[in-house]
Amino acid sequence: MTKLKSVKFPIRVKSSSYNEAAAEYANLTLKNDFMFSRVMQDRSLCRELLNRIFPELHIRNIRSVTPQKSLKHYFQNKGVRLDIYAIDQKGRRYDIEMQLSSGSNLPRRTRYYSSMMDANDLLKGKNYDTLSDSYVVFICTFDPFDKGRFKYVFRNICESDSEIQLDDGSVKVFLNTKGTLGDISPELKAFLDYVENSQTDSDDPYLKRLQAAVTEARKNETWRGEYMTYKNIKRSWFLEGREKGREEGIETGRKDLMKETVFRMLSNGRDDETIISDTGLSPRELEILKAEYQKQ
Repeated sequence: MTKLKSVKFPIRVKSSSYNEAAAEYANLTLKNDFMFSRVMQDRSLCRELLNRIFPELHIRNIRSVTPQKSLKHYFQNKGVRLDIYAIDQKGRRYDIEMQLSSGSNLPRRTRYYSSMMDANDLLKGKNYDTLSDSYVVFICTFDPFDKGRFKYVFRNICESDSEIQLDDGSVKVFLNTKGTLGDISPELKAFLDYVENSQTDSDDPYLKRLQAAVTEARKNETWRGEYMTYKNIKRSWFLEGREKGREEGIETGRKDLMKETVFRMLSNGRDDETIISDTGLSPRELEILKAEYQKQ
């Protein structure tokens, strides 16, 4: 296990950066992953969205929903941070992501996200038949496959006989706000239009509730503070990494900055859940840093 090195430089954030983040937060829409995760933590809003995406599942209620859910199983492994992680009344698990750019390998990301959800679900000693069905959804403001479809659904099937499904309980869905083809419900189409345009004149009660939730979220001082912290941590990582100028330096700088950030949050009395949510650390990584902090 690689030991985090001692802090060599502090986090330096200009007040103008905080002002910029505050002004930006006042205009966030549902397209923004931070805003999306805060609004969709409302179980009724999340349930309605999932029913529009998966009407065949007849989801009656959402047992739990976690915004910005961090999953990481080993210190050396790449962790993931799910925009929305939800579990319904049958134990089916959902990851819903807001995606504004095609600059990463989305198909392989869905594979990794799904595998992390599975590892989080299946406890040691349990049988594989207890593994919950999982659904990974990417809401894209672009067409990820350039075929013009509103909705792309992927399940594992046999190449030799497409009527044979693997039935492994894993489903990946890509929604395209710019789509023009495909048979989707008017309700789902209305939602995609709302995401694309960030406003609606529809009489759809759900969209009105979404718009009201976004408006209220913009007024939430706690969330505004979390957003400013989140933005400036990312900015600090970038600036300090750029100063290093080398890949090794970037990684060292990232670890040093993470350690300094966590130490400051601990000294300010932030709880574990908040620190994990803001930094993306796994619980195990946080415990290691807390142990170092207590030795100071």
